[in-house]
Amino acid sequence: MVKLNHKSTHQSNNSQGKKKSIPVKKSTSPLLQGFIWGGCFTVTAAISSFIGMSIALKSPVSIDINPILEKLEAFKNFGFSSLFAQQLQDPVNILVMGIDRVPNSEENPETRFSGRSDTMLLVRFQPEDHSLKILSIPRDSRVRLPNGSYDKINSANAIGGVPYTKEVIQENLEGINIDKHIRVTTNAFKDLVDLIGGVEVYVPMDMQYTDKTQGLYIDLKEGKQTLNGDQAEQFARFRYDNLGDIGRVQRQQILLKALREKLQSPQAIFKIPQAIKLLQQEIDTDLTQSEILSLSAYSLSLDKQDIHMVMLPGRASYPNEYRLSYWLISPDNKEKVINEYLTNASFLSSNDELNKNIRIGIQNATPNPKLAKKLALLLEKNGFKNVYISVNSPYPTPITKIIVQQGDYQSAKNLYNVLHFGELESSSTGDIDSEITIRLGDDAEKLLLEDSFVK
Repeated sequence: MVKLNHKSTHQSNNSQGKKKSIPVKKSTSPLLQGFIWGGCFTVTAAISSFIGMSIALKSPVSIDINPILEKLEAFKNFGFSSLFAQQLQDPVNILVMGIDRVPNSEENPETRFSGRSDTMLLVRFQPEDHSLKILSIPRDSRVRLPNGSYDKINSANAIGGVPYTKEVIQENLEGINIDKHIRVTTNAFKDLVDLIGGVEVYVPMDMQYTDKTQGLYIDLKEGKQTLNGDQAEQFARFRYDNLGDIGRVQRQQILLKALREKLQSPQAIFKIPQAIKLLQQEIDTDLTQSEILSLSAYSLSLDKQDIHMVMLPGRASYPNEYRLSYWLISPDNKEKVINEYLTNASFLSSNDELNKNIRIGIQNATPNPKLAKKLALLLEKNGFKNVYISVNSPYPTPITKIIVQQGDYQSAKNLYNVLHFGELESSSTGDIDSEITIRLGDDAEKLLLEDSFVK
């Protein structure tokens, strides 16, 4: 068994007054870069996705061969040393940041990771319930800094690097423990997407925006398409819709799923040597090689349903509330999400009672305008008391999605168990005012033909 070396929450809090400089480790080891490629890098760049490389072999015999298959898959991806990877025993929390471009960093590589964080995630490997949990922190989240002033959380890395960012997160998010960190540049994301041949997503609207001071040029057309690295970055960074920064977080989660699907392809394995060369100068982490091996072996055992994403709950500030626009973190919902995503709490709790007061938003993603109203009436008829019809979804889907918008996976699972169609999706890509969003897909047509679809 292996345990990552880390300080407890108590130790972290007691040491906040001692600001030690943590040396940056930049390893060019193929093992390290191979893991980052297959793992936490894709989470960082417009998020993260090292999952999906597990093989789909089945065995009719009664013995459990999964550990053997995992070792074989690890050997294929990471070489002979992966056969000695120890099993992940304890939960691990990793801070993942995608860093904005820093002017003139080509001439001064030491400043490459000193910019603001364009993407911030807390990623938890939790072996107790065999899951990977990802908490997205909007870059505009209003936080209290150690000096007593307030600012957006994306400024923390630029002010004091990783140690300062950890301190800010721990003070504003109930003192949670952060064991390790990974930082990547936006160049890494673009290069990787180009290397794997692009990612397929649905662009929900025409996206045009130019900011010459940031070197940002966005020009995307609505529709399903394969985006190259530059276009994928445009998709991730666009924020000029009615959701602003929260729309960015949702699109980053969409890119995460698209990257995961692309990285599942066998062809992606043969790109690893090129990926290593591309990423050598674009990643900073304090993970050791033994830790990387353990996390890699764990990741190979995960399936799609083992990965859960959520956005830090809150609301957008009103125009006259503050000088700047912020994402205001919800104190009550924050505590609930932290307990479920960043502690030892399990999604599969023993509470199977269906909460019929949960706030359910219905999005219609089909051409049939009657479906959303039909579903709302049926839910209300069956005792659900807090149902509303949201705006139509711009993302078409063949299968109805039951989206765990605010992290209440158990309630979404209970709701799913009483429906005859659809599938669970653990992300925050639905209506931001809902606790659960039902996005009606093409499979929902039968609602018009049946009086009830609820058991």
